[in-house]
Amino acid sequence: MRVFKKVLLSFGFMGILYSAQVFHQDRSVVLAASLSGMVTDENGDGIEKAEVIIKGNKGNKKKQKTTTDFDGFYEFNDLKKGKYKVNVTSVGYGKAKETVKIEKSSDDVEGDFTLNFDEYEKTNTTETMDNAVSAFKEIGTLRKTDPIGIDDIEYQYISFIQELTQEKDAQYNLTMDDDILTAIDDIQNDNAPTLAGEVIDKTLQRVFYLAVYDRITEVRDEYDVKKTSALEALWDEAYAAYQAIYGTADRENKILSEDRLSMKTGSNPNLEDQITVAFIRGKKALKKKDLDEDEITVGVQRQVIRLSLIRAFYIGVLREIEGIINNRETNPDTALKNQKEGEVFYKIIEEYVSRDNSSGNEMIKSQLVGDLSEVEADVVVSELSRGFIGRVEGELDANESNMNNGNRGDAMIVAEEALLYSNVFLEDLGLRLGDDSMEDMKDALNDLRDASDKVKASSAASARETISSIIESYENELL
Repeated sequence: MRVFKKVLLSFGFMGILYSAQVFHQDRSVVLAASLSGMVTDENGDGIEKAEVIIKGNKGNKKKQKTTTDFDGFYEFNDLKKGKYKVNVTSVGYGKAKETVKIEKSSDDVEGDFTLNFDEYEKTNTTETMDNAVSAFKEIGTLRKTDPIGIDDIEYQYISFIQELTQEKDAQYNLTMDDDILTAIDDIQNDNAPTLAGEVIDKTLQRVFYLAVYDRITEVRDEYDVKKTSALEALWDEAYAAYQAIYGTADRENKILSEDRLSMKTGSNPNLEDQITVAFIRGKKALKKKDLDEDEITVGVQRQVIRLSLIRAFYIGVLREIEGIINNRETNPDTALKNQKEGEVFYKIIEEYVSRDNSSGNEMIKSQLVGDLSEVEADVVVSELSRGFIGRVEGELDANESNMNNGNRGDAMIVAEEALLYSNVFLEDLGLRLGDDSMEDMKDALNDLRDASDKVKASSAASARETISSIIESYENELL
């Protein structure tokens, strides 16, 4: 019997750790070394499609390259003994490099890498948007003073944000400017000033979300027409607008409690980091070094930004539902404030629910303006999920159509949308169907993305079938 070692290495902030496990293998087996491990970010989340390059020394200097899978796993096989330089890179993150020594051709070496987040770099002046964001933050401070600094709020709004608000009103046939001015009047007249302050805050968040959405959408639509410099200016403005709502993205998920009567804190999706990485990756693609692939990248990263923000506002609604239920008996004034916040937050995501669940949309709205005692967590979550399920099903249909037509780019983008929409209700799916079903759903969604990228129609069809089957089971468990 032959003995060989399995060597584990971890590369990150804490240095290098070594441990060994002993295994036994028959002499007749031909042994070859391997190197494998995980590439994760600072939050411990796996980084997909990170590039890992190794290069040996002496007679083994040929470079080998691979990319990480959906979970951040990479692997090299059939390696000779010796030293290898390992370099790990991924757009949106810093680099990592280490030297790994394989002592014997029988070693299985595991090396884990942690990459730091990069910072987004603006290359254009965004003074007007920066001033609007600064005014929004100042309003956020002023509305919490006692008494509320309403004159200064009015000045900040009219001077720096009103024009942007009116632009979005005209574009989308909304009344956000009127809503904000009415709220300002309410505060001046001492008419439920706390609630009016929430109307101002959440309505302005909607304004900045639309500012982000419009600019990243214009970049996608004008990618083939506009020069890189013009596209980068729009992308930088979108990132500047995002700074107003960064804090909303930086929140933990909210899910139903075990008895389904209230809400509790779930996992942290780290949406703020996902969005920043998407901005960095999208901007790099504006260089158009590989026109077709870069255009797909812009399309995908636009969806990550857009739908991660929608998920953040969805979490905001559930956070206020939790507040209503926890406060309605002991502190009804706070519960009313929670209800008003939830009502205005929901306006941002309403269109994502109402298209495929119009009756559920009305039910949600009634709970956000009606009697506090009638607010039911499971009802709100169930109806929200039905709306987003409709969105997933729409993207699955679009994926099938694009795959049948050999349209790889659009198939990849709608597969990404299916994943992002599913992420909204994925933890609730796990609560109702169990962790195994949730993991099966994740795997199928990632399989769909992979099959779309590689234009494997049969694999994509199989993934869609699995997703649809799990969704059907999930719908049967909703109220």
